[in-house]
Amino acid sequence: MAYKTVIFHRKLFRFFLLGLTVLSFIFLLLYTSNVLEVGFQLSPTPVTAGVGDTGIHEGTHALPSEYTSIPEQSPFCTRLFGTAYLKSMRDWAAEYCAPESSSGLTCFHTQTSGSRIDSFCLARGASFNSTRQKFTLDCQLQAPSIPNAPVETPEYRHFTNYWYNTGPNVVFDKVLDLENTSHLTGHPGHLGHSNFTILVNREGAANPWHSLMEIFSMTMAIDVLRMSHHPQSSRPFFTAADIDRTQILVLDDSENGPFFDLWSLFARKPVQRLKDLKLDSPIGLQNLIIPAAGGSNPLWQGDWEPHSCRDSPLLRTFSNRVLDFYGLQGQTPGGADLVVTFINRTSSRKLDHSDEYFHEVEATFPHVKFRSVDFATIPFKQQLEIVRGTDVLVGVHGAGLTHGIFLSPGSAIVEILPSGLNHKGFRNVASLLGHSYFSSHASRTNGNDWHHEDVFLEKEKFMDLMNVAIKSMYNKGERNYDVN
Repeated sequence: MAYKTVIFHRKLFRFFLLGLTVLSFIFLLLYTSNVLEVGFQLSPTPVTAGVGDTGIHEGTHALPSEYTSIPEQSPFCTRLFGTAYLKSMRDWAAEYCAPESSSGLTCFHTQTSGSRIDSFCLARGASFNSTRQKFTLDCQLQAPSIPNAPVETPEYRHFTNYWYNTGPNVVFDKVLDLENTSHLTGHPGHLGHSNFTILVNREGAANPWHSLMEIFSMTMAIDVLRMSHHPQSSRPFFTAADIDRTQILVLDDSENGPFFDLWSLFARKPVQRLKDLKLDSPIGLQNLIIPAAGGSNPLWQGDWEPHSCRDSPLLRTFSNRVLDFYGLQGQTPGGADLVVTFINRTSSRKLDHSDEYFHEVEATFPHVKFRSVDFATIPFKQQLEIVRGTDVLVGVHGAGLTHGIFLSPGSAIVEILPSGLNHKGFRNVASLLGHSYFSSHASRTNGNDWHHEDVFLEKEKFMDLMNVAIKSMYNKGERNYDVN
């Protein structure tokens, strides 16, 4: 019996040793495989260490600050063209309805041009009166009080008025009534699941600069709402989820125009016009967004003087949003030849002898493909496709040069200004986006009104202008040409 016990213990010990040997062998294989993987992996997947992670990533630290620092610009530049513009509006928000009101009206302000105060507003809990074609707010007005405001906050209906009969005051007059007797329910601090309506009263429909500045101002109003919330709620006034339940309501009678689709950048519901709403139109409680006027856009500021601002997160973001909207973000000029696009004005401010000059350009520069385009005759998406394939954009001073906003980074803008005109708007836009800019003044106009008269530039001056612009692109991107 004792002999059997000894044999059993020996077998158990041998089994234990065998198991230990197998486990050791497996561990060795796994360790060797891991070492080989770490040692020979060419494209490791970045790993982000979480809070409390230990081991191999324990000593990982952030990039040196020099890699992420943003070059400083002057207060003028950051206040007008940087995110400080959005923050200033967010921080100067005033509530115009007393707490006992069941609707709310919050207006956001900023001061960028002298004593002028620019504003946009959000009205919450508005009902639509189809008979009067107006929205109603249950709002008992109170005096706005902002302790840290830079100047006195404007009272309701005492906001700035802008050209072409635009601005919040005009919208209030057209479609908003304030009453204390409506039967609205809700609380101004809670947006609930009401739809959003952006009230649009445009300057017009055809001018690229004016139209895009209005749309640009609308997008920045949305950005400020995404950055802000009512004191009684932690939810932002507007979120990405609200885009699906937001519509545009057009108050003016202008035609749609080529830029009309862009009003839907933050609104997925169908666009409507006030004049087309029927008496039985189903419109429930609404949150109304009254954007700042296009004339308040900071790009209008200082356009008669050159400035030193070298970057604008506001303008770059707007440009990218428009390109994304049309699916053109990744499109850039390509091929061996530089593409020079001339904006062909056909009604006013035409360049005398332009056809002759263009043939001379093609004959003089071997690496250039030249095209003349009348943007007014083609849809805006097609205009952008042409611009995104352009290296050098050329034009007589006019709104067509607004297309420079959508050029690929590092492009060139050439502006021919009427004699005596010293507008700097497109020069400053080029600077904000990192484009090269070249200009020349026409030798004469054919009359006394530069707005409508054709311009003349000697052939030699035109060729000199094109020479410096085209050769500035000779070694950008994948191109590599000698300049002489």
